Amino acid sequence: MQGKPTGPKSATQRPVSGVSLKQKSPKSLESEPIPTRKLKPPPGGAAVRMYRIGHGDCFLIAFAGENPHQPSYVLIDCGYKPKSPDMIVPPTNVNAIGADILATTGGVIDVAIITHEHQDHVNGFNAKNFPKLQVGEVWFAWTENPQDDVANTLRKKFKDRLLGLIDARFELAAAQNDEAARDIDCYLEFELGEQAEGFNGLQHSAASGKDPSKSANKQAMEFLRNCAGGKSEYLYPHEKPRRIPGAKSARVFVLGPPRDPDKIDDLNPLASEEFGDEPSTRHLGIDANAPTSFAAPAVTSPFPRRYALPLQEAFMDISFGTFFRERYGEPGSIDPEPDDGSEISSAPEWRRIDARNVADPGALALAMNNATNNASLVLAFELSRGGKTLLFVGDAQAGNWRSWSDKAFNDSGKEISAKDLLGRTVLYKVGHHCSHNSTLNGKLDSKHPNLAWMAQGAAGDEFVAMITAVEAWAHQKPKPDWNHPMPQIKTALLERTSQRVLQTDTSLEKTAWRSFPGQVDEQPLWFDLMIEP
Repeated sequence: MQGKPTGPKSATQRPVSGVSLKQKSPKSLESEPIPTRKLKPPPGGAAVRMYRIGHGDCFLIAFAGENPHQPSYVLIDCGYKPKSPDMIVPPTNVNAIGADILATTGGVIDVAIITHEHQDHVNGFNAKNFPKLQVGEVWFAWTENPQDDVANTLRKKFKDRLLGLIDARFELAAAQNDEAARDIDCYLEFELGEQAEGFNGLQHSAASGKDPSKSANKQAMEFLRNCAGGKSEYLYPHEKPRRIPGAKSARVFVLGPPRDPDKIDDLNPLASEEFGDEPSTRHLGIDANAPTSFAAPAVTSPFPRRYALPLQEAFMDISFGTFFRERYGEPGSIDPEPDDGSEISSAPEWRRIDARNVADPGALALAMNNATNNASLVLAFELSRGGKTLLFVGDAQAGNWRSWSDKAFNDSGKEISAKDLLGRTVLYKVGHHCSHNSTLNGKLDSKHPNLAWMAQGAAGDEFVAMITAVEAWAHQKPKPDWNHPMPQIKTALLERTSQRVLQTDTSLEKTAWRSFPGQVDEQPLWFDLMIEP
C-alpha cells in the first residue's frame, strides 16, 4: 500500500463496523450504533470531516490519493474542553470519535498534525481513544523542535512562566482569595491538560514531585510520536511547499507561526484589524475575551513565599507588626490621598497591594494562554498546483496573522504570496473558536492578511467557514464566560460565505445549509464537507 506505514494491520483489514455511542451518551443513542461512513474525496478533491468533539478541534481530511482506491488521510488535532461534549444536542464523546476515526481510516493515518499544545487540541490523543493507531508522520510547528535554539528559548520562557503561575497560585491560597485561585486553576488546567475532578494548581507544587514539562498535553503529543515510530517533522513558515504523503496532488504551504518571538507575543488586533463598533481597550492591557476578573493588568509578587506574611497576620506579627502598621495601615483604616495639598498620612491604606489585587496572576495566565495560541501551526492545503486551498489556522492570533505576508513562497522559481493562497481559499477553519483576536478584519487592499483576502473570484461561490465552538459551554456564568463565537465576526463570516458556516453545536436544520444540498452531510458525531477540485 503506497504511502502507508507497515504494521500489524494491512489495508485489507480496515474495519467498517459501526461506532457505538454507549459511553456517556444519551438514551436515544445508546441502543443503536452510529454507522461509520467512508470519507471518500471526489477525484482530485478533498473530503473534510469536522468532528463535533465539543469546544475544541478535531478534523479528518481525505485527499485524493496516488492510489485511486485509497485516500491520503490527514488528522488535525483531537481535543476538547471537559464537559463541553455533554452540551451538544445530542451529546458526543471523544471515545466514540476516536473509534470513528479508526474505523474510517482502518487505523492508519498518513499525517497527524498538532497545531499547538493546548488541552482542547490534544487531550483526545491516548491509547484508550486510539488503540493500535498507526501514523506515517507527525507534524508539529518549529516551536517543538528540540534542535532549534529559538524554540528552546521559547520553551524555557514558557516553563519559567508556568512555574511562576504555579507559585502565584500559592500566593492566592495564602491570601485566601479563592475566586482568583479558581481562575488560575482554570488556566493551569488548560496549559497542562489536566482534567481530573478536583484539580487545582497546588497539586503541581515542587513538593508534589510533578514536573510541568511532563504534563498531560505533552504526554498526548508523545503518544502520537510513538504511533509514528518517532517520525516527527517540524514545519517552518515560508519553507518550500510540502507534499502530503500518499496524496496525488495535494500540497501544503506553512504560513505560521512566525520565527520572531516578538510576533508570537503580539496578540491583539489594532484599529482597522478589529471587528465590532466598540472602542478598543486592549491597548491598556484589557482583553475583551477574558473573564472579567482577569481584565486589569498587574504585577505579580517578586518575592518568594518564605519572605511573605499573610495579610491577616502581618499587622499582628510580633517581629514585624509595628513596621506594617506604621507604614501601610491596618485593614479597614482607609486614609485616601488628600486633594487639598496637605501632607498625607505616613501609613496610607493605598500603599498596600492586598488580596483584592492578588488576582493579577490572571494577567500572566492570559499572556501564557495567548502566546501558546499564537504559536499555532498555520497551514494552507492546496488541492492541486494553483488550485483551491483549505486554510487551517489553529488558534493563531494577530501577530501570527500579520507574519504570513512577510515573505513569499518559492515554488520552483515561481513566487506565491499569502494573499494568493488566501484568495483561493474555499474552506476556512476559523481561529480560536471565533474569538476576537483570531480573525483579522480589513479590506482587499489592506497590507495585513485578513478575512477580506479570502475566497476571491470563483472561490467565493463555495466559501465555507467552520467554527469549533459550543456556546452553552463558552457562555457559562460565572466561568468561563468566553465570547465564543464573537457575534461581529460570525456575522461577517455568514455574509462572506453566503450563510455557509458550520458550527460544532448547531444542526444544519437551523441554518441556511438546506439551500446547498449535496455539499455537506450531518451526523451526530460529525459534519462531512465535499470539495471538488
